[in-house]
Amino acid sequence: MILTSKDLDTKLANLFLNCKDVEAAKAEILALFSEEPDDEHQWTEHDIYEQMRKIIRKNS
Repeated sequence: MILTSKDLDTKLANLFLNCKDVEAAKAEILALFSEEPDDEHQWTEHDIYEQMRKIIRKNS
């Protein structure tokens, strides 16, 4: 699973409600999750959610 900017702006927008620096958080998230780690592995929804939560908390 990968994320796009559109995903962050629509489906996951509610996660950013208390985030002070939304653009920085989105940029960091997209840098990590806009591509799969390699050909043999995929990001899981759980991986993405947990890392997003940490990034958003750091930027709040």
